[in-house]
Amino acid sequence: MIKKSDIVREAVREQDWKKALLVAKDFRIGVTQEQRSKMARAYECIVHPDFYRQIGVDIPEAIEQGKAIVKEYAESTRRKNTMMKWDVKHDMAKRVIDAFLEGADGWQRTGEFTVPKRGELTGDLTDEDKELVSQEVALMIASIRKRYKLQERLPEQEAQIQPEEVKAEIPTGEAKETLPEPVNEAEKEEKPEEETAASDTEQAPEEKPKRGRRSADTEKKPAAKRGGRKKAAQEEKAEAEQAAV
Repeated sequence: MIKKSDIVREAVREQDWKKALLVAKDFRIGVTQEQRSKMARAYECIVHPDFYRQIGVDIPEAIEQGKAIVKEYAESTRRKNTMMKWDVKHDMAKRVIDAFLEGADGWQRTGEFTVPKRGELTGDLTDEDKELVSQEVALMIASIRKRYKLQERLPEQEAQIQPEEVKAEIPTGEAKETLPEPVNEAEKEEKPEEETAASDTEQAPEEKPKRGRRSADTEKKPAAKRGGRKKAAQEEKAEAEQAAV
């Protein structure tokens, strides 16, 4: 079944304006009331030019207005029918981006960057569809650059050359050989003895007298018992009494 919109597009392509206006003047979808009136007037002017000329209608102007409207309608329906769906367009754009990423991966491994041809990625597309895919690819590239900040670079740092350390060199002419001084053998033998004696005196601490037991002379005599003294006093008293008698 052929659609009326297809008939109009075909008539416009062949520039059969009478046929195109005959079908398009009765459309209700995608056409305003004013546009329908102009297309109907243009068709009537083509079919009955004498009548509309008598009533003062500008025949060429009326026909041109109708032709412009039907031509615009045919073009809009053609774009709508041939317009690629967003998911199809987005899928093709993803194929293109993925092919370039695979090429970058291969370049990193082998050093060669290869990508398939455009026809292998997008297939047999019209120029209009190719333009749509290209626009979608450009949007995806801009999004990737913004997401990962690909355009930002670190400032280049200049290589800092550190100066070599300069070693002080003594001129050979002024260098003097230092020989050890001769040491007398007698002094050499005496010095160790003095050093050992001094070290012994420094290391040996002063001996303190140890506390031992007292000698027999210095030992204290045991104190007399209290009971013996009392007994001796009583005996002396008794002797004194007897002498008095």
